[in-house]
Amino acid sequence: MKASFLWFFCLIFIATICFAADRTLTNDSPAAQKERLFQRFLKEMQQGMQEMGQTNDPDLSSTNAEAQAALRSIFDSMIVDPSFGYKWDEVPTPTLTGSNALSGVDAFISANGWNMQTNEYIFDRLPYDGSPIQSAPIRGLPWEAIHEKEFHAVTHDHILYVSFGGFHHDGHGVAYDPPTNRFPSTINAFKPIGQHWYVWAFDHEFPSSVPPPQIYEGAKSSIILTPAK
Repeated sequence: MKASFLWFFCLIFIATICFAADRTLTNDSPAAQKERLFQRFLKEMQQGMQEMGQTNDPDLSSTNAEAQAALRSIFDSMIVDPSFGYKWDEVPTPTLTGSNALSGVDAFISANGWNMQTNEYIFDRLPYDGSPIQSAPIRGLPWEAIHEKEFHAVTHDHILYVSFGGFHHDGHGVAYDPPTNRFPSTINAFKPIGQHWYVWAFDHEFPSSVPPPQIYEGAKSSIILTPAK
């Protein structure tokens, strides 16, 4: 019963962490970074449970083996690489530069074009119209830590979207937007991270009550812009 509740709370927790970040990672070994992230994940989940009135639940770091395995599984599914954190806007600036840094992106665009998806529901089916979610595999992103990994990607209105994960009707990832085109209104949050790349996120089922950041490259960080309808 307790394990089932933890699964449920984890899913709610994942859906509600999209719009906050805590950049406390250090340049450490990947294993040490990941374990530190996991302990932070447990701590923030515990705080969330307390805020929901679950004050009698034990310390999540000392739960039984079944619950720990469930928590580890959920946590592992959220991690692209330890250096990327586990919240949507903890992705670092691209670490690879030079003439070949975008070779994977260029190959993807050459094969698929800039407008694979014609509607604005990027990696989602709300509202569901029976059409499949468009995507194709991409490799060679300009981060050394994930350069050899494969992800799902799609283009829409001259923006490349790469998915780092999601659940049901929420998702997050990075986007390449060299012409600084407007993001569709279905992308709830976005921020530039350098070299025309952005982090982005959406949650169409449990939207945040606090307006998420919508910041374009070159805009002052205090300015929140509304995406095109």
